This record gives sequence, C-alpha cells and structure tokens, in this order.
Amino acid sequence: MDPIERLIVAESPGHAGHVLIINSPGLAETAQRIAPAVSMWCDDRRDADEAPADLLLERLEESSLAGIDLVWLRLPKALSALDDYAERLASWTAPGVRVIAAGRQRSMTHSMNGVLGRHFDAVSASLGVAKCRALRASLPKKGGLRWPREGLHPELGIGVIAHGEVFATSRVDDGTRLLAELCGDIHGDDLLDLGCGSGILATLLARANPGATVHAVDVSRAAVESTTLTAEANGEHVQVHWAPGLDGWETGGLDVIVTNPPFHRGIAKDSEPALAMFDDAARVLRPGGELWCVYNSHLPWRKRLNEKIGGTTVVRQSPFYTVTRTVAR
Repeated sequence: MDPIERLIVAESPGHAGHVLIINSPGLAETAQRIAPAVSMWCDDRRDADEAPADLLLERLEESSLAGIDLVWLRLPKALSALDDYAERLASWTAPGVRVIAAGRQRSMTHSMNGVLGRHFDAVSASLGVAKCRALRASLPKKGGLRWPREGLHPELGIGVIAHGEVFATSRVDDGTRLLAELCGDIHGDDLLDLGCGSGILATLLARANPGATVHAVDVSRAAVESTTLTAEANGEHVQVHWAPGLDGWETGGLDVIVTNPPFHRGIAKDSEPALAMFDDAARVLRPGGELWCVYNSHLPWRKRLNEKIGGTTVVRQSPFYTVTRTVAR
C-alpha cells in the first residue's frame, strides 16, 4: 500500500459488512481481511487490470451499491469527479455508510469538504500523516441525481453529456474546440478519436463521415460512458473502447486519428501517455493516413510527431493551443 492507502485503512473501523474500494486497487487484500464482501471500482483501465477481476463492478449504480457500508476512496483531482462519486454513494449505499477519502495534502482543497457536505451531513478531516490527509463522511443525504450532465453547444451543433470524472465534463475546453471546428473537413473510411473524453470529436467525425466506421478509445471508464451518451444524444454511432492504448489493433488499418492527448495521469504531470499514443498512431495509421493533434503550445510535440510518425504541419494556432496535421510515412 502507498501512504494514501495506509491512511485510509488507519482511519477506518476494524470491520465492515461490505467494503467498496474506488480507484485504489492496492487495498483489495486488506479489505478482504475486514469484510466478508468486497467490491471495487476503477475508472482507469490500468488500475482495473491490477485489481482482482472477481471484485470489479461493471457499473456504479443502485443495484451494485446497495448494502455498501464502508467506502474507501482515493480522492480524484477534479471536484466534479468527487461530486459525481459522492452523489451516487449518498443516494445508493446503506444509510449507515462511512466514506473514507484520502489524498496528498498538496492536491487537496477545502472545497472538497464542501463537496462532500452537499451529500453527507457529517464531514470531518484527519490530521496530516506522511503529507496525506483523509476526509470522513457519513449520514448520507438521499437526493436526486444530477450526473451525468448535459451541456448544449449550438456553435458546434452538439450536445455533450458527461460524468464528473471526465476532463471539462460537459463543457468544450479551448483546445478541443480548436480541433472540433476542423472536424467537418476531416474525412476517411476508418477514423479514431484517441483519448475521447466526452466524445465531442468522435461525434463530430461521425457526423462529417456518414457511412464511415468511427472508433473512440479512452483509458477512463467515465469517458467511455460519456462518449457513448454524447454520440447517441446527437444521433450518431461510435464504436467505443475502454483501453489504455491500441494494443491488438490492426497495423496500418486506420485512415485518420484525432487526439487531444493528456499530459498528466491523475494529479501528476506525465508525458508518457501522450508519447505512447503517438507510438500507437504510428503503427495503426496506414501510409498516408493522418493524425490530427491539439496540444498546449509550449509542449514539444511537433518535433516528436515528425520523428515518430511523419511530416507535421501547423494547421491552426491560438495563444495557448496548437493544432497539427501529421501524414504517416
């Protein structure tokens, strides 16, 4: 267990009837020692692959959360994600549920207490331990569900439905918007939105390419569910995949990939996911296929794209974001 997981255990009672672990697969063994029933939820596919498969839930819904009386939660980066989790936990777990949520102190804010307080009558914080802190919540408020939420964007002709764990939720962030405005001019027979988030780019590609096969891939389960909801709400069909990358995809089988790659995993800044996405794109694009990428302008991605995939040109640029088109060798 890492320091966050050790603090969660230290702040918990010594026994429970049914423990739910959220986004912390390292707690599985400990949970099985204190409770006869253990369930796990992992938003990140990489975490899910480390967890015991027989403990993983397919969905966080009323039927799967009924009877849960202890929740161990690794605090997410976004308040919207915490709100989404807290809303479902308060609505569907046992009335006597206790939630222990912990994270690194440097990434925690007082607003997290307020988010939990919207859904639980009792919220308190632990002392700091090993630069970590835990929040405790109990006495759930049973209320209506507001997640997933919809945002309407008439300037793009799209409605976006998203869970709280998804970057920008149902909004359109500035980088995605810059690339989304170009999707009407991106064509092919087999297209992919890599790191699909709420499904904006995948949905617009499907609209611009009737009859084409449009795929969407994301490591986040919330993103996969959100992309499915967004595509369906806009009358488009997208084949959505929950995966950390493109292992197993046919070499040279795609005409187009679009991506707004991440530069962090969770709280930590991390360029490796984006670089791995470029390696995947180099393999699965056919010769002459195109990668359309939007990224923060200070990142050295144009040079990397030239090296890894092929000739790269800047198509559009704002003060903060750059859109490039790369033609695969």
